Amino acid sequence: MRPQKSLFNALLTHFLMGVALGLSLVLLLGLIDAFHVRDLVAKSAAPVQTMLMLVTTYGLMFGIGAALTGLVLTLEDES
Repeated sequence: MRPQKSLFNALLTHFLMGVALGLSLVLLLGLIDAFHVRDLVAKSAAPVQTMLMLVTTYGLMFGIGAALTGLVLTLEDES
């Protein structure tokens, strides 16, 4: 029988998995030029800031979503 993880550790794990998923999606969007994201970033006035904003937004969006999902699953598993 495994020792139980604390709620914080479980949520942090889910958050980091979501961030990794979001960052991999941004990488795929940049590499596979189906939606012309690379051209949009390259032709913007400040390409470094645009890419940083894109990476940050996707990472946080997926991370927060995964953390909230993990919270619901963890709380339901405990009850």
